[in-house]
Amino acid sequence: WDILTGMLTLDTPHHEETELLFYMSLSYEKMVRVTRSNVYWGKQDNAGSSAIDLSPSMNLVGYMKSGANVEGVLYDPTLGRGKVIKYNGNHDTVQVADVKLSWNPAQDIKLVTSEDTVAGLQGDSVYYKTVGEESFLEVKLADIGIAWSVDSIESAGKSAYIISGKQLSAVIAVKDGALRAVKAIGKDVLGQVVGSDHIALISRTDNTVSLVQLSNGFEAHSYPLGRVAEGRGLVTSLATLTSSHPCSLVTTVRIPGLFLTWEDESLTVVGSNDTCGWVREESLSSVVSATLLDLPASSFIPVNLHRHTNPIKLWTERVSTQLHDLQKLINLYFGTALRDMSPEMERDSFNLNKLIFTVSTVGKVHVLHSNSGRIIWSRYLTNISPLSNGEYQVHLVRSASHYPLPALVAVFGTALDSKKAVLTVLNPLDGSLQYKQEFESKLSQVQLTSVEDNEFAKVMLILTDDNQVHTYPPNLHQLVEHIPLHFTVLYPEQMQLRGFVLKGTKAEETWTTQLRGDKVLAVKSKATNDAVYSQGRVLGDRSVLHKYINPNVMAVAVESGSADKGQVDIQLYDMISGTQLYHARHKQYSGPVHLLVVENWLMYHMWCSKLRRYEVVVVEFFLPSAPNTTEFSSLSPKTPSFSIQQAYIATSPLSAISVTTTLKSITNRAVLFAEAGGRIALVPKALLDPRRPTIPTTEDRQEQLIPYTPQLTLSPMAYVTYNKTLQDIRGMITGVTGLESTSLLFVYGTDLYFARVTPAKTFDMLNEDFDYYLIGLVLLGLFFGTIVTQALAENKALNKKWK
Repeated sequence: WDILTGMLTLDTPHHEETELLFYMSLSYEKMVRVTRSNVYWGKQDNAGSSAIDLSPSMNLVGYMKSGANVEGVLYDPTLGRGKVIKYNGNHDTVQVADVKLSWNPAQDIKLVTSEDTVAGLQGDSVYYKTVGEESFLEVKLADIGIAWSVDSIESAGKSAYIISGKQLSAVIAVKDGALRAVKAIGKDVLGQVVGSDHIALISRTDNTVSLVQLSNGFEAHSYPLGRVAEGRGLVTSLATLTSSHPCSLVTTVRIPGLFLTWEDESLTVVGSNDTCGWVREESLSSVVSATLLDLPASSFIPVNLHRHTNPIKLWTERVSTQLHDLQKLINLYFGTALRDMSPEMERDSFNLNKLIFTVSTVGKVHVLHSNSGRIIWSRYLTNISPLSNGEYQVHLVRSASHYPLPALVAVFGTALDSKKAVLTVLNPLDGSLQYKQEFESKLSQVQLTSVEDNEFAKVMLILTDDNQVHTYPPNLHQLVEHIPLHFTVLYPEQMQLRGFVLKGTKAEETWTTQLRGDKVLAVKSKATNDAVYSQGRVLGDRSVLHKYINPNVMAVAVESGSADKGQVDIQLYDMISGTQLYHARHKQYSGPVHLLVVENWLMYHMWCSKLRRYEVVVVEFFLPSAPNTTEFSSLSPKTPSFSIQQAYIATSPLSAISVTTTLKSITNRAVLFAEAGGRIALVPKALLDPRRPTIPTTEDRQEQLIPYTPQLTLSPMAYVTYNKTLQDIRGMITGVTGLESTSLLFVYGTDLYFARVTPAKTFDMLNEDFDYYLIGLVLLGLFFGTIVTQALAENKALNKKWK
């Protein structure tokens, strides 16, 4: 299509498009297109054509260009034949000819093309052809000074190639029609021709750039990439910039800079000065795990002291700490000292600003500031990949509230080489590595306990496939051995749920449940910070429905049968005892299924193949009477006596589902729907209430229940993304703030999105247009009025006594 005029300039029949071998355009009026049966050239409305007959196994090696001439080289490895299609742009003619091969057709050969040559490697010989030549020429590697074995050849642009072996690599180039070796270099090298007479080589072993001049004796200059290469892994590809770019590789010759891609999915532009250019962190588009962290309160708050049993030591440490903080405060006041941290890195009064800790697919960790989106620091975790579910497990071991002890965040992944579990512990404030351990087998489950060591680090229990239980901080089994800690592990291959209990340093199996179905679609358990404000629900007749609050529940969605005639089973289990608390079977339903377990309710979203629509089902669980105690034990569980459920027709497919969280859970909940179209909808829980009546009664109206309608219609104001569209949403997390009305939302995928959401409006905040001056004048008037009226009252009481 012509972008300016909208006219169709190239219309290829479908049957020919599938047989298209290559298409090359020299200009708007000059092009050549080759299929297996025809060659077309010239302008589309007056194109010449010629019939050819290419065998099905004839494939394109590549095409070369020299001035207005284009040659496409094709090779049939089955028949050992080659053809060349020559297009002369000056005369607008095409010639199809056989090309003479000088290698053994019975042996494999790898052919690659550069800008104006094609070369191949077979055994200890290199075969090459330039534009205009009728045959391939053979050169023995030993004749050009290459005495080691070579097994691969790669194009470096123009007429240069890199040939590599197990020991060394070398650069070869076609110069003045002859093939010559340019320079022997180390192994694992990438190359690219830059400028008119240079080739840039990057050694992936030490990130060193070598610039070789193809003429003038092949003079070479080498320099390290320096700070640009720190913490980025190896270079994966390189390209050159235009000569007008300000980055220069050498000072003596004006050469364009290099555009590099790295193992950590970052992009850089570098020159001879490693500070030149820019860095773009593309791994932020592949985030798979994230968490929100609190900023440090201040560097001047009192230190959380170690847990001494000796009161004298405790008093001495407290006094010395307070004197030290007083000295720092005085120095800061008089300007003789700098703050330990920037104001941006200090917690605000309402705890609205957070650190966003993200981990991408390749193992790149980024910490962003929620207020500005600025990258505070980043670190590449080498030799690590996500767990079997495609994500990393991230846990906050110690918060930033224990100054000067560093905050600790644990990241669990899988080693690339051994496929075993890897634990990496980082300081989220500066990215420093605090601890790293590779286990002997794969990871089964991680449990963050409420038990803390002497330095306020929560003890993590790490269960591996060999049923061994490890701890972090290490060797702290004695702190948790008196607590009956349980694990629940899902084995999707065997379709089993298994429960374990901690016995010393091992996990002992206590129960097993066989899941009926073909495939596990989704698994979801309650969040550890799921606060419950009310244990019951007051009805319109003043009676109370007592919620079934079980912190140890887990929901599993299992699919069986085909997509159109299959079924989805939703099952709710107690993770400690293995008791099945709820089971619902939906026939002619299929995945994907998105689960949500909060307080006493379960929500799931799935596809109804019978009615061809998406549906949302909400289930709430209640007890028959009020519990006798606020404590809950799954070892003597109380199963819910009844449940109330309702289904709604959803508007679109979802990519993720979550719920708002606040500090005390006083604010009404709202469900967050991440639609596949890229919008985030904030749906009040009242709209998803399973008790919504079809015909409201007086009690229902007193309870403010909304009448039931099957269609879940959303207002345009319900979308927290406004007019923005987020691409490829993979997940979203919510966090709490110091304001009960406000919850934080972070969405990650190809795009990143952070916002503050208020499900019940900002009931604990003053409006922006609040008249502070007026209220100040009113209070001032009340103050003076109180003084005047008090004096008048005293005088009146005194006069009354004299009467």
